[in-house]
Amino acid sequence: MLDLVKQGERIRVFRDGKPDAMLVPIDDHVDPSWDEIMKEVRAMQKEDGPQLENPVLAERKRRDYAAHLR
Repeated sequence: MLDLVKQGERIRVFRDGKPDAMLVPIDDHVDPSWDEIMKEVRAMQKEDGPQLENPVLAERKRRDYAAHLR
């Protein structure tokens, strides 16, 4: 499996029929960089107009960040 991942494949690992993990190549960008996430926050802080939803919280909601805590 690691040879396939090294060739660029992404492999889902299941436990008891449910997805439990994902093997991805080390250079695969799974999450956006912190600078990319904070770029919107910094731009909002400079604006005096209406406040937009916090992009960090929006990203967490989009990914269902706390799903594993349920």
